[in-house]
Amino acid sequence: MKRKLLIFLSLFFMLMSSCEELEELFEEEIEVKSTFITELEINVPHGSSPDEAMDFESNLGFWDFSKDPNIVDFLGDPDEITKIEINTVRYFFKDVVGNQDAHVEGTMTFSVGQGGESFDTVVTNLAQADFNNTLYTLEGDFTNVNKAISQFRSIGFLYHGSVSDNPVSFITDVSITVTVTIKPDLDNL
Repeated sequence: MKRKLLIFLSLFFMLMSSCEELEELFEEEIEVKSTFITELEINVPHGSSPDEAMDFESNLGFWDFSKDPNIVDFLGDPDEITKIEINTVRYFFKDVVGNQDAHVEGTMTFSVGQGGESFDTVVTNLAQADFNNTLYTLEGDFTNVNKAISQFRSIGFLYHGSVSDNPVSFITDVSITVTVTIKPDLDNL
């Protein structure tokens, strides 16, 4: 009988310590990396002359982090997201059609809540960038964007600027890698 009691007590304490360890594990924050890709389409029509510079603005890209398939499995509630931080923003130009002399000069603007931050992109020949599959990295301080997306848990962005020659259409393929910090709520498990 003593032996059965000893085995029972050993199992009981082992289970209790495992539950405490499990609870401590869930009290920690989890960091999940995710990358989302959006295509921003630009169409610059004929101008009065083929070498006339023309302004453009892409369609709006949008991402809701609380619905990101890489993140949603870790969430019981969107309020569990405590921080979102942009690691890298990369972009390249593809499907360039039109004036082969067109150089693009643009700005990537991130809109979150009522605010926005803009970052300049490199000036490049679109046809050459497309042909060479050139990948660019957007440089800048994303601190204010990170604070805003941590609060609103979503981000909108667009690409705007000008091309040196027309007509031209192209796609700007944008890839944004983020780290999302999640503090799971044990009541939602």
